[in-house]
Amino acid sequence: MKIYEQICQDLKEDILNQRIRRGERLPSLLSLSEKYRCSKGTVLKAYEELRSQHIIYSKPQSGFYVADNLMREEGHYEGYFLDCGNPVVGSFSTIDAHHCLHIAAEMYSTYSLDISYRGIPSLNEILPKYLATEDIHTKKEHIYLIQGITQILTHLTLAPFPSGKKTILIESPSSKHYVSFLRQSNVRILTVKRDEKGIDLKELEHYFKTEEIKFFYTIPRNHNPLGTKLSNHQRKQIMELALKYDVYIVEDDYFGDTHKLPKYVPIHYYSQNENCILLRSMSKILPLFRIGVAVIPETLWKTFDTISQDGYYYSYFMPDLISQAAYEVYLKSSIHEKHSAQITQAINTKLKTVKRVVSTWNPKYVTLVGAESGYYFSLRLHPRIKVDTLIARLQKKRIYIVSTESAFYHKESYDNSIRLTISKITVLHLEKALNAIYQIVLDLSKDIPE
Repeated sequence: MKIYEQICQDLKEDILNQRIRRGERLPSLLSLSEKYRCSKGTVLKAYEELRSQHIIYSKPQSGFYVADNLMREEGHYEGYFLDCGNPVVGSFSTIDAHHCLHIAAEMYSTYSLDISYRGIPSLNEILPKYLATEDIHTKKEHIYLIQGITQILTHLTLAPFPSGKKTILIESPSSKHYVSFLRQSNVRILTVKRDEKGIDLKELEHYFKTEEIKFFYTIPRNHNPLGTKLSNHQRKQIMELALKYDVYIVEDDYFGDTHKLPKYVPIHYYSQNENCILLRSMSKILPLFRIGVAVIPETLWKTFDTISQDGYYYSYFMPDLISQAAYEVYLKSSIHEKHSAQITQAINTKLKTVKRVVSTWNPKYVTLVGAESGYYFSLRLHPRIKVDTLIARLQKKRIYIVSTESAFYHKESYDNSIRLTISKITVLHLEKALNAIYQIVLDLSKDIPE
């Protein structure tokens, strides 16, 4: 590694772990050149590299300072918050946000929100190209703009489909928010087990073949709460089974391309634009805006148009004009690629930390599930370890986690596990929190026979 690259890496780590905070002045060229035994030009090259990544900025006659950017990972500093996967609004650089908003306001000052419920035409034109980079190959007629995934899921659950089928099949566990809604709805629900191995395809085919399944809801990657991803083989087979038995797949890609996975292709890739509804939210990478896309097969256009039009009166889910405009600017600029790369790097570093720390633990008492993609992972505990007691003990240490029980539609399927998220914690604090969790697990396992 070259010296300037080492300087960049060390400074990034200091900023990430908040040893150098936002707005703080960085060391002088002279002090770092003495520390690394190099020329001031080498240090300046490192600073220019960090500035090009919008991590630092310069003030004339003053020096370099830490920018208000994606390195901000904690909303407050009074504890270790591993209980919520929503990033703080400030995790999106306000400098970049101002840039997008300023250009959007100039470009779309003459527009009105009454364009159509499909959104700004110029944004619709570029979305197919953007989605194609993620192997979502479709035409603009299939793309609808949405504020978020939850509203769409509720409408799809209740709306009639062309097949006339009415039963909803979900993974177990699954998104606790959708599970909560389903418990309150007057809809027949079936579940298929999801774990670190994925889904049993034979069980899935049995349901598709013998039950009147309207759609199967799945989170193929960045799973919440497991933190796992389905294998390419399973994703392909799920779509093939859906086409064979005329079942729709609702593919929840809520994390979008926030965490890049090598050689990953979505279930939609195998759909031929039939029987697959892909839902993608940008809230994890753009928490300042509420916007996402839904890719809808032609057989459901009329259904979705009705949902969109009716939603105008009681559940409006078209993104506001400024969000659409800023999103278009965001996609057209290099900011999108920069954010995706930065977040992917940060997530990979944290997930590696999780795997390294947990690898030394006794699997008899606690097993790691996931830590493969996204912000989440789970820890499955020995059946005799009480999750409520663990959570209460951790709260006294200001470490906050949650049980996964609410993610199981059938309470009897709960596997005594907890969910943790890496979205609001630094690498240094993550390791400390994990070690504290394990020490309490060991203490609670003292009465378990060897």
